[in-house]
Amino acid sequence: MTSLESRQKRVGLHLPLDVNGREAGGARFSETTRTLNVSGGGLAFETARDLPMGSRLDLRIELPPPLRHHFGGKAAYAVRAVVCRVERLQGATIGRIGVRFLGEIPR
Repeated sequence: MTSLESRQKRVGLHLPLDVNGREAGGARFSETTRTLNVSGGGLAFETARDLPMGSRLDLRIELPPPLRHHFGGKAAYAVRAVVCRVERLQGATIGRIGVRFLGEIPR
């Protein structure tokens, strides 16, 4: 279990985040954004993409040097996740997506 998986408290961390998956219509996408917050079980980020509940995503979180020792010295944490929360205000183009970690992606 990594440090991200061992805590459940949300921490407001703005870390570079690569997101890969499929939009609601099935089209594959890849985008770079940033985390809004991170907990032991997941994270939140913003996107203009239409990601339905239950969507599976591959994430790559860039880790700053002070956090790398918690991850075996790795510069990034790659993890599979599932969309468990979608918040989009009426008329807004950007939505907040909450995901739950499913497991680390082996190198």
